[in-house]
Amino acid sequence: MSKEFKKPKNKGHSGIDFHYSGFRADPYKTYEYMRRFNPVCMVMPDNIWAVSRAADVEYILSNPKIFSSTGFNLLYDPIWFKQKFRTPRLIISQDPPEHREYRQIISDVFSRESVESLEPLMRVAAQSLLINFHGKTPVDFVKEFSYPYIGKIMRHIIGLDETQTLKELKQWVEIEEQVSFTRPSDQFIKAYEKITLKQQKIYLDLFKARRERPQDDLVTVLVNAERDNKKLSDQELFGLMNLTVSAGLSTTVQMLNNGIIQLSRRPELIAKLRKSPELVPAFIEELLRFNSSTSGTMRLTTEPVELANVTIPKGEIVMALIASANRDPHRFSNPDDFDLFRPNTKRHMAFGYGIHNCIGATLARLELKVAFEVLLQEFDIFSCPPHEDLVWEESFFIHGVSELPVQFSTAKIPAKEEV
Repeated sequence: MSKEFKKPKNKGHSGIDFHYSGFRADPYKTYEYMRRFNPVCMVMPDNIWAVSRAADVEYILSNPKIFSSTGFNLLYDPIWFKQKFRTPRLIISQDPPEHREYRQIISDVFSRESVESLEPLMRVAAQSLLINFHGKTPVDFVKEFSYPYIGKIMRHIIGLDETQTLKELKQWVEIEEQVSFTRPSDQFIKAYEKITLKQQKIYLDLFKARRERPQDDLVTVLVNAERDNKKLSDQELFGLMNLTVSAGLSTTVQMLNNGIIQLSRRPELIAKLRKSPELVPAFIEELLRFNSSTSGTMRLTTEPVELANVTIPKGEIVMALIASANRDPHRFSNPDDFDLFRPNTKRHMAFGYGIHNCIGATLARLELKVAFEVLLQEFDIFSCPPHEDLVWEESFFIHGVSELPVQFSTAKIPAKEEV
């Protein structure tokens, strides 16, 4: 029996293990098996329910009364952390009407107009990072490009430019991604509380600075926001800051990494995009569908519910597998093919679905567009190790790599033919 499929412990359990190393490297064979034979089943670790078909995922994300987003608090507001370290993730962990009220507070920061004004900053940031890419040895794309590029943009939007280094921010995000539904070790709890206390201190200093000297950033918006005619509490501010940083950093970093991996595997696609750069947005949409960095999202059942002839009891954690839904053949024809001209690509759910669709989707698309344009203009050969030799993240919700050795080079072919 495969290590990925173990003998079920109880009725309803599939024996599928999402922490199996082979699954982390390539989960799509498992998703295909699940869609065919176990579309609604319990998986390891943590014995949560996983739902893999597109129609069912869409149903879950469209029905907050039955599938509550408050389940996220089981991760970030658990009883094993001391009260002062327990910070609910506002917006992502809320249902209507509170969800709508808090989402509105930050919506203007991520409006199309605000995002598009950042394009010059993005382009300069991307170009400045290519200085080490012209050597004869591979570079770690995660360390040398994806993290510093996305990190610079996020720190600028939030207002952390002068108060927190990228290294410090990355350390906090990485430990956040290791949180699970079961009680971690005492060593992890101690490390988590220590870095959370440090992060809260950085935020408090920043809140004070923006109250005294407002700037054009997210923090200024938050400290001046009101709900029920009252300013937001520090705890509410922590929740909004944590959500924005964690959601806006890792997912886009890993989409950049996943894009480089795909281009490395498809040199003919590099040639096509260099010749026709106007196809880069189409490449990004198909990349989001084909290999989303977001594996899934979580909900908590508020009543017993039947899906695919399986009854999920009340009070159960349900993971809606977005990445699996994006490869569902009932939604996308030949879903395992990377098709630059797929007519319905934008039906993917990489940015969620329903009221919780990602508020930063416009930002992420532009960040990816600028980065790939800069890289494709500069290089026509991308080479990275095969899947089995890459170091894959152990995160429950993020599919990506912790490092990515890439050799960038050029055959001196013009990026676009002159007419």
